[in-house]
Amino acid sequence: MKKIRTLSWALFDFAETVFSANIISVFFPLWIVNTLGGSSYHYSFVYSASIVLSIVLGVLTGKLADERGLKDRFFKLFVIGVIFLLYSLYFADSLISALILFFIMNILYQQSLIFYNSLLQDVSGDKEKGLISGIGIGIGYVGGVVSLLIANYLSETPTQTFLITAIIFTVFAMPSIFFIKSVRKKSANIRIKEILQDRKFLLFILSVLFLTDAAHGLIIFMSVYLNKVFSMSQNEIVNVVAFAGMFAIISAPVSGYILGKLRPSRFMKFVFIGWISCFILLVLSTKTTVYMVAVLFGIFLAALWTALRVVLIDISPSHQLTTRFAFMALSERMASIISPLTWGVIVFIFGESVFSYKAAAVALGIFPLIGLFIYLKFLRLLDV
Repeated sequence: MKKIRTLSWALFDFAETVFSANIISVFFPLWIVNTLGGSSYHYSFVYSASIVLSIVLGVLTGKLADERGLKDRFFKLFVIGVIFLLYSLYFADSLISALILFFIMNILYQQSLIFYNSLLQDVSGDKEKGLISGIGIGIGYVGGVVSLLIANYLSETPTQTFLITAIIFTVFAMPSIFFIKSVRKKSANIRIKEILQDRKFLLFILSVLFLTDAAHGLIIFMSVYLNKVFSMSQNEIVNVVAFAGMFAIISAPVSGYILGKLRPSRFMKFVFIGWISCFILLVLSTKTTVYMVAVLFGIFLAALWTALRVVLIDISPSHQLTTRFAFMALSERMASIISPLTWGVIVFIFGESVFSYKAAAVALGIFPLIGLFIYLKFLRLLDV
């Protein structure tokens, strides 16, 4: 039964990466800009607004789930909501209806991730969590690549891509709904103030904010960047993203294996350095060399998501995991607000030009550098 729970947990990584790739990163923003008459700043502002609400909701539901032992039930509720709204998106026929559906759907999706990550401890042992995390990320990127290709080449309209995405998401999310169960131990009342007084935790969360700021900016705007800077078609964009995804598939379990041999907190330091290097190379790249830059982004994106939840579990009391994952999500979601707004403001000021998009990429590249300095302070407190 444990193997079934572990496999079901990993398969949800497949489903959630399908959502991230098809809805957040590629097809939905392109649909908003190219078909419904919107702009990238419409999408960025709606995305940011949904994140603001998910931040508040995440802390409240995470605390309640830890105190009452309900994290698996919350997880399943949010996943079912995402499935329903994904199918509803197929029937959207205007910019307003599409943005409203996305607003609600993204809130539910973000909540499901909080509980999903906290369930890693329930489906793995202490020595296995790095490898299982990496396997989940690897399976997730298989989902991202496969779903991008299927949705792109089998659909004739943008809304058909959403229907295909909904079907794939449903198939791979259902095992987690049926088989994942948490250890339902009620804990004492969790005091948010005590968590906020944990200096190591706060430094880690703050460093994560800056690093994931860059990651979310890349996920959200990479398709538009490739289109505006290199004049790539949708097919070319899908090929670049899929190419990067193939290397992410390989690097995720490799990262998980390394986490079992090397202290996860040390491994994260090299992830910061990798992201800084990738943004430098992105701004300097050409239409040919951007494929290699995409490969590096794929490798370090997989390493980031594999290591992040493992490090947090290592530095957190087990009875507060969901609440602390909610705070990590808060950090990530604040980054999801900052990076779209930063990108949107730069493009709005300088206009739709190659210069403005490269300037936005430079701005995002500064964030992991700031995060690295904060993370080094965190490592000094851990004495590693």
